[in-house]
Amino acid sequence: MERFSSDAVAFCPKYLTASSEPAPKNLAGVPATRLSSGCACFLKTAAPVGPVSSPTKSPTTAPVVSPTPTSVSTVKTTPFPSSTSTVSTSSSSSTGPTSLPISGKAYRGGKRGLVYDYNSKDYSRFFKDSGKIAFGSNWGVNRSPAPGVTFDGPFVPTIRVDSSLKNDGWIAAVKTLISSGTPMLFASNEPDNGGQSNLSPSQAATVYKNFIQPFAGQVAIASPAITNGGGATGLGYLENFVAQCSNCHFDIINVHHYVNRQDVNVDQAVSAVQSYLTKDVAAFQAKHPQFQNSKICLGEFWLWNASDEEGAQYLNKLLPWLDGNANVACYQAFGGLWTGNFINQAGTGLSRSGQVYHDL
Repeated sequence: MERFSSDAVAFCPKYLTASSEPAPKNLAGVPATRLSSGCACFLKTAAPVGPVSSPTKSPTTAPVVSPTPTSVSTVKTTPFPSSTSTVSTSSSSSTGPTSLPISGKAYRGGKRGLVYDYNSKDYSRFFKDSGKIAFGSNWGVNRSPAPGVTFDGPFVPTIRVDSSLKNDGWIAAVKTLISSGTPMLFASNEPDNGGQSNLSPSQAATVYKNFIQPFAGQVAIASPAITNGGGATGLGYLENFVAQCSNCHFDIINVHHYVNRQDVNVDQAVSAVQSYLTKDVAAFQAKHPQFQNSKICLGEFWLWNASDEEGAQYLNKLLPWLDGNANVACYQAFGGLWTGNFINQAGTGLSRSGQVYHDL
């Protein structure tokens, strides 16, 4: 899911309930999008993210704002690790994440990714000295989605299509990215969410076959990124997608996980992620031969409505577990390169949670 507006976060009802709630009066006229994950009134407003040959369905919004006691980091200028370097392929452990070898390609620099968009300016500079960042992504195919937005590390593109399921520039752009070291491709973003790519399983399978499958063997390719919703969404949606995507290859199963601090404490939120990956996702993998040798990418995760300090606690508890889980290939916390998230409100350095994502 791309970023929600701060108004949406403030007014969203219980995230884990399925009841529909009307939009607040002061937000009348702003369309409400029901999330398949359970939240009924996160709100979105349109803005461009990543080019396609015609307009996409998936809008982006203003930053999520959470309380941010901040710490300013010292900025250095050492580069991200090269995506073409040789790395070890042994099993991962909590003492250091490992690479994921896919069809002879080495997944460089560990597991940790950064999400950013057209509002992220040059905030990636605050992570250049981290040594923990393996890649970045922004729900599109352009590394720089807007003037002044920079990201110097390995970049993972996401397929976005128009209403005709087309993206005329994708194939050429991806070939160029692969030649420069792109380690992986993301398929459709939350096709089970009406506020994101919003595709039927059949449509998502068509997109996958046309735009992701052709690169099998050249680079790691990931399944459509699903929400952690129930019923016909989430893994239920992926079940229907797989039935439509015969003879499709998957190096990675891409899943998202969100819970709300109003419903759970930090420890419960950490346990929810762990249970989802080791039980629900693992059971799905065991059921489907196409995924039995695939690794997991936790493509987005966060504890909504957490304070900055609670976000830091959440990451402190969860990141070592993700790094030490051999079945997890990669992950991206949804703190992201925005003020009020991993960047402090002043835009001068890292927030508390951002510092943990940088350091741990």
